Amino acid sequence: MFHQLNINAFNFRKTIELQDSFYSIGRHSSNSIIIPSAKISKNHAVFIKKIKDNSEESFYIIDGDGKGKRSTNGIFVNGKKVVEQELKHGDIINFSNEIQATYYIINSPVNSSFSPQYHYLENNYKSLTATDINKKIKEKTIVYPQDFLFKLASLVELSPNPIFEVNFQGKITYLNSLANQKFKDLKKKSLHHPLLKNLLDQGKPKDEKIVIREVKIGDEVFEQHLHYLTENKLIRSYIFDITDRKMAENSLHYQAYYDTLTDLPNRSLFYEKLSTALAKAYLEETLIAVMFIDLDGFKNINDTLGHTLGDELLGSFAQRLRHNLRSSDILARWGGDEFTILIPQIKNEEEIEICAKRVFSILQQPFQVGNHLLYLKASIGVAIYPRDGQDAETIIKNADAALYRTKEMGRNHYQIYHPLITSKTSERLEMENLLHQALEKDQFLLHYQPQINIKNQAICGMEALIRWEHPTLGLVSPAKFIPIAEESGLIISIGEWVLRQACEQNRLWQKKGLPPVRVAVNLSAQQFQQPNFVNIVTKILAETNLEPQFLELEITETTIMKNLEFSCQIVHDLKHMGVHISMDDFGTGYSSLGYLKQIPFNTIKIDQSFIKDLQDKPQDLAIISAVLAIGRGFNVRVIAEGVETQHQVELLRKLECEEMQGFKFSKPLKPEAAANFLSNHFRA
Repeated sequence: MFHQLNINAFNFRKTIELQDSFYSIGRHSSNSIIIPSAKISKNHAVFIKKIKDNSEESFYIIDGDGKGKRSTNGIFVNGKKVVEQELKHGDIINFSNEIQATYYIINSPVNSSFSPQYHYLENNYKSLTATDINKKIKEKTIVYPQDFLFKLASLVELSPNPIFEVNFQGKITYLNSLANQKFKDLKKKSLHHPLLKNLLDQGKPKDEKIVIREVKIGDEVFEQHLHYLTENKLIRSYIFDITDRKMAENSLHYQAYYDTLTDLPNRSLFYEKLSTALAKAYLEETLIAVMFIDLDGFKNINDTLGHTLGDELLGSFAQRLRHNLRSSDILARWGGDEFTILIPQIKNEEEIEICAKRVFSILQQPFQVGNHLLYLKASIGVAIYPRDGQDAETIIKNADAALYRTKEMGRNHYQIYHPLITSKTSERLEMENLLHQALEKDQFLLHYQPQINIKNQAICGMEALIRWEHPTLGLVSPAKFIPIAEESGLIISIGEWVLRQACEQNRLWQKKGLPPVRVAVNLSAQQFQQPNFVNIVTKILAETNLEPQFLELEITETTIMKNLEFSCQIVHDLKHMGVHISMDDFGTGYSSLGYLKQIPFNTIKIDQSFIKDLQDKPQDLAIISAVLAIGRGFNVRVIAEGVETQHQVELLRKLECEEMQGFKFSKPLKPEAAANFLSNHFRA
């Protein structure tokens, strides 16, 4: 009996006969078994031989260096992560996804301690069947040492694996004990038994040969080694139970290629199926479509109801969609709340529209998740082979670009890829990369626009407005880069920079003896919703030594209404510190004004969309008048944004709007110009 380890890696294969008592495995050159791959640790695992009470030898595998230090990725035996494990014949060991080893215990007919004489005898009797040897022993027709012959006989009779022999006519001539016990119906079923089925299809070979095949019997899987003995006209069959190994392989295959939440193919398997479909479409000259689906607003469901219900909803969506697709369509979960559909053999774009409508139709009915009835919406992007790409990566990239375009166009619809989409996507990607560098290279700056009280000609505040001055692009408009910053998550770090810079600048003006004013800073939704946002504001005020009363934070209506209870708490905490809070873009979001009772704003800003086309008409004036009345009723300031003409000033004055902001009074100014404005104009 000897022990063997077969290692299969992406760049090499190695077979090792385990003769020593200790082996170390890892990528470091000091190991007994070196696997040159960054996928495993320097000292990944050790093999230790242990001898049991019955003198039976077995190997144990231990994670790490054997001294308590574990490997980075761990070791898996038959798909299960282990720290220490006794190995059994056929066990599959994974050191990483790409490096696998199989452990074997092999019963050898030739013991290394045999004398040369026994080797000679073994060679003489190697063609004998087990029945022949037993017969010769009983008849005492041979005079060679009996211990050797008994070894040969017991080799098959006491083997831990079933062994049987069949002649070339299909008749069973020998069954060892385990074969009799394991396969009791073998003789009865004869050639109809799975182990004998098609056994004679090889014909009558002229030379000895070995055939290995897998046989499934019920829930068990066996590896059958068939040795065709032409001299004896026999087929000797060795049976190895590989059920556990196959289960482990299937488990690893499932984990590698399927999504455990939805049971759908994952990204890797979708790539493979798409590549196969593209090759077939090339030969058959047919069209293929790939749909990229993103569930709109799914993050809000996770944030509101929790990830458990969110996962349940994803599973329900996947199941409903799968049941409504054609059998030839392949649905996969790409990741998160994104799905892909492979639609083979389409004739025209009308079939794509049918599939898209099928997706939207299943979203018309709500999903019952726990005690909740939930509605979903989706955005879809589509790319078509061969028009939009001839390989899997290009097709998927262009479908994703079309999906992004759908989101830009308002969501809950679908877009088919067009080359112009790529140029816009590339431009956006380039802009995002440049944004990452902008903070590091100090390319952002703040401009400040005065807020004027026209009744007493006093400056009642300054609004800080970010600008991006790129060395080659020039001055980039916030309307161009802020949406990208929000989608990429960069808005949080940019927003913190703006807040700190505005506080530092205001404190610097005060040190120069300029009249103290409040500086208003716009907050993004992501920035406001950070759990530690109040702590960030507190820290910045302390570090810049600015009194809280000289900071005003502007929050949009939409941001507040995303989570009213959370917003109330944050605003109360900021107000308690002494920071002023302003409602930005008032009137553009929600018709219900009940939240104004719950959130103690200091200021309401009338959105410039109401001021831009303001005329001396009852309808226009009524809206402004109503907002001013709300301000007076709640005892808060009201500022009109976007005032550009004297006519607008006069109309607002008649409505008793006292505070205004816009190009009529000043454009946004650089810090030095803003300081001069404070010093020379509208001093309180």
